[in-house]
Amino acid sequence: MIFINIMRQYKHFFYSHGKLLLTGEYFILYGAYGLALPTVKGQSFTIFYDNNCSVSSGLHWKSFDEIDKPWFEVFFQLPSLDICYDTEKKTAIRLRNLLLESRKIQKNFLKNSFGIFYVKTKLEFPRNWGLGSSSTLINNIAKWARIDPYMLLEKKFLGSGYDIACVSNSKPIIYKLENKKPHVIPIDFNPPFKDKLFFLHLNKKQNTFEGIRFFRSKKNISRKNIDSISSITKKILFCKTLKEFEILLLKHESIISGILDLPTVKENYFPDYLGIVKSLGTWGGDFVLISSRKGMKKYFSKKGFHTILSFDEMIF
Repeated sequence: MIFINIMRQYKHFFYSHGKLLLTGEYFILYGAYGLALPTVKGQSFTIFYDNNCSVSSGLHWKSFDEIDKPWFEVFFQLPSLDICYDTEKKTAIRLRNLLLESRKIQKNFLKNSFGIFYVKTKLEFPRNWGLGSSSTLINNIAKWARIDPYMLLEKKFLGSGYDIACVSNSKPIIYKLENKKPHVIPIDFNPPFKDKLFFLHLNKKQNTFEGIRFFRSKKNISRKNIDSISSITKKILFCKTLKEFEILLLKHESIISGILDLPTVKENYFPDYLGIVKSLGTWGGDFVLISSRKGMKKYFSKKGFHTILSFDEMIF
């Protein structure tokens, strides 16, 4: 489909940072404290509006990846949000549902009967990195529609909401669900040993919602374990040495491994590595946290893992 190339009037710009969950994965759904960190890279969202267009009202949406390559495009008729054209049907339907849910909350959203909206989204990280391509999108749409992003999340996703809290903050946060309500505490997290902390990509994407369903199927989630994860999260904030930090994260991995009845990522892939290897978020994919040891990059490179970012490269 060919779209008319016209001068577009600038309307709005929104931006959300990516996210990583350092502690509390899975247990955060049951009221445990979790430590979440905003990433340097995120997703931008630019809206243009043209009310002089001779064609009927519509929404032209185009999404670009980290190398400025378009990966998705759709045109919606307005105000019905019927799909006139798309390059990826499943993504178009998912996006349409998000926009319709936004309208249920904010009745006048995209109700224009004339003119064209042009939306450009731009990811700053590869889509398979698991840094929040969905949560940054939800947060940006919510800003545009002037609605509470948690309300949009509740309608469409199973998660705890920590990712929305994290992408909407420019600081690390402690997150807790209490009576299904999010409680967010912005904090400073600048460990003195951060130069020894790195983030390794496992070369695959993990499905968050499948991971949540799997965890929820487990029946051995005790109050003791929830409290232990919360205690580890709090103690992490006051670690002065790398050794302290590693001991706490090893305990964290052990608790979740026992609940899931699965080996840790270190046991699976890197049993002979001397530093910590800590899953971040859903187990089995995306990034892991590693602590530095002599020959670290050579070790992981030999095993086929080449994407390693320092703490300052990754965390905002």
